[in-house]
Amino acid sequence: MNCQEAMIYISGRIDGELTTEQEKMLDEHLQTCPRCRKELDELLKLKEVTSNMRFTDLPDKYWAGYWHAIYDRLERGLGWILLSIGAIILAALGTWEIFRHFFLDPVQPILLKLAIGSGLLGLIILIISVLRERLFARKHERYEEVER
Repeated sequence: MNCQEAMIYISGRIDGELTTEQEKMLDEHLQTCPRCRKELDELLKLKEVTSNMRFTDLPDKYWAGYWHAIYDRLERGLGWILLSIGAIILAALGTWEIFRHFFLDPVQPILLKLAIGSGLLGLIILIISVLRERLFARKHERYEEVER
């Protein structure tokens, strides 16, 4: 028996699934292989430790706080979504009204229209640039693998 086969048999011994013949073959290998014997000892210790572990029941106070926190996150998320929709609608209507009353007004000087138009266009480009950069940074978080 080689070490690779022995590892399969070791798993079977840990789980109590080996036949008498397989047990005998594994014991013969373990007498000559200290590495597999060490592996078996470590797995037996691990099984002993994990078999004694039990989940503790959490108090109701913890669960109440847990569900309250989930509700708060959902509530805030919905609030931000509705606020964003409202802001987008107001910005679109405001832009339309400015365009309709200011830029289409023949009384306003063309130089003033160009100055305000280029300023607004620059502001829009900067906002889009910042949003694009933040979205890219969120997708490519540098410290993603660092545990907190």
